[in-house]
Amino acid sequence: MRYSYLQVEKYIADKITSLCEKRDISKYRLSQLSGISQSSLGRIMAQENLPSLITLEKICAALGVTLSQFFQEGNSENLTEEQEEVLRIWNDLNTNEQETVMSMLRGLRK
Repeated sequence: MRYSYLQVEKYIADKITSLCEKRDISKYRLSQLSGISQSSLGRIMAQENLPSLITLEKICAALGVTLSQFFQEGNSENLTEEQEEVLRIWNDLNTNEQETVMSMLRGLRK
């Protein structure tokens, strides 16, 4: 599928907003975590600027997702139902909850 420049800007802004809401991260906190200025984030969120790949990688890292996950559109054909459920639950957790889950999972591996 081919997207226009404006569709990509909207997708990126909407996705960042959605991930921030799910993780209970303010735009100010995202700026701190990513090392991207608030004004640059503001322009991205207002769909005035398209972020560079490096900038988007920093934003993704701050939000705890990979670039692949960021652009994934619900098409998870290779996942079992249980894996899809885990991802749905994970995506609804805030950052603190995700850290708690990761600690628990790491503890199970030992």
